[in-house]
Amino acid sequence: MRKLFLALLLTTIILSCKKNTEGSNEIYGKWKLTETLFDIGNGQGKYTKVTGPYKFIIFDKSGTVKGDVMPDITRFKLVDSVKIELISNNYIMPITHRYKVSGNKLEINPPCIEGCGLKFVRQ
Repeated sequence: MRKLFLALLLTTIILSCKKNTEGSNEIYGKWKLTETLFDIGNGQGKYTKVTGPYKFIIFDKSGTVKGDVMPDITRFKLVDSVKIELISNNYIMPITHRYKVSGNKLEINPPCIEGCGLKFVRQ
């Protein structure tokens, strides 16, 4: 009886574990740009789909950044779970952006006076 109880308990625990089928909630990897937001300051800005050539950005675990979305950015540092510092060889100080990773989606919001943002999907 004790073995049956332990087997049922173990089976319940294993089956109740939820797999993450939407991908990792880490920023590392290759991301394809899908939408951009630019607001002229009137609050009416909306995300629009990217057309034209495929653009991407890669965040490597070593802290390097590659790709053609932000070509002057060469490195990054995660400040916390919502802020990332993007570092360029063209600027003395890093620029802090807000970011959010939800499964296979990434949103980056630069420090704009008006609303602006970039949306990506994991590749």
